[in-house]
Amino acid sequence: MKIMYTLVLVLSMATCLIFIISTSQLEAQESFAVTGKVVNETQGASIASELEILLHMLDQESGQFVTLEATTNDKGEFQFENVLLFKNGTYLVTADYGGTRYNTTIDPSSSVNKVRLSVYETTRDISTVRVEHHSLVLVNVDQRTQSATAASFVRLTNDTDLTILPDLENVGPGKFSFLRFSLPPNADNLDVQSSLVGSQIIPMGSGFALAAPILPGSHDISFSYQFTYHGTDLAYKHGLLQGADVFQILIPQSLSDVQVGLLGTATPPSISNESYLIWEIADLTPGENQTVILSNLPKPNLIDRVIAGSANPDTWLLAIPIGMGSILILLLIWSIALRLGYRDPLLATESKEELPIDSSTVRDRLILEIASLDERHANGSLSETTDLETRSVLIQQVLAIDERINIIPNSRDADFNETQGEPRT
Repeated sequence: MKIMYTLVLVLSMATCLIFIISTSQLEAQESFAVTGKVVNETQGASIASELEILLHMLDQESGQFVTLEATTNDKGEFQFENVLLFKNGTYLVTADYGGTRYNTTIDPSSSVNKVRLSVYETTRDISTVRVEHHSLVLVNVDQRTQSATAASFVRLTNDTDLTILPDLENVGPGKFSFLRFSLPPNADNLDVQSSLVGSQIIPMGSGFALAAPILPGSHDISFSYQFTYHGTDLAYKHGLLQGADVFQILIPQSLSDVQVGLLGTATPPSISNESYLIWEIADLTPGENQTVILSNLPKPNLIDRVIAGSANPDTWLLAIPIGMGSILILLLIWSIALRLGYRDPLLATESKEELPIDSSTVRDRLILEIASLDERHANGSLSETTDLETRSVLIQQVLAIDERINIIPNSRDADFNETQGEPRT
């Protein structure tokens, strides 16, 4: 009992010591204050008081994550006291306004300056977005599978002082409030990267939609995908629903045999460099469908088609039943051929009318069959009943031939007459 009491006392003292050390470290850790102001950048708009502001802090070394809360006053100002100073820390100030999250990072080393958090009023009008540059790059072509990998890079800007807010409920002709992009037929493995916060990718028709708030300023979007083609040509409508100041198609020099046609006509590249051949069109209006034609695409040779076919599970699902059926048919034909080639002479039942009248060859064959019959009966591989019945038929056929061609049986054949119908021992 005394030992137990001592153990409890030691543990209690250790706990208190750890708490004191931790408290001392927290008190000793340097802190600072963060002050800032939320500014509504939309002309004529203002910020109401009591807007909730969050300060997120992440210590890169320890992984410690802390969130502090504050609210704005009637001037949009806010303040955070006793903010822990992490040596390798990341600090992010965020606010939700008008259905959109706005944020800005702060640098503790310049904390004497006020943080400015810009917010905007919203609109649903997607036509205010302008695409500065849209590039379509043919990255690679696999002639074995007749598939290609492509990537698109889009630079767009919102020149207004309003945030474009997507509306996924009220959708219809002329009522789209989000970005839309076209893809070639049979495109898959889509991968989208965007600087837009909170992007949502939605499959849509012959492409996809990107639903995300679009703040004023410039933004970058990129997406890659794969598509298949048949033969050596591929033509499809590449819808530029937001238009484009410049639209380019880039083909690597390693695929210089591939030709590009725009607007339904084959034209030479307008620009080229060491890496790419470039076709370019400018000043495309929103909603304009640009016909893209890729011709002279590589076609697989016979070996490529065999390899590609063998790698396709559907090919095996079809080939296995066909192969098994073919093998069974060959086995059946082989079995029938064996039965015909090794037919038992005991089954011969030709009538006298079917025998040739003046053929000694048939008579010799019958005599050989009788000799074979005797040998099989002698070694016990043929029953006596079968022997007698079959032997009688063969002898009758020999006698019929002798009668027709007037052959007098010699002493070699005499035993046929003597033993006909008589049992042998």
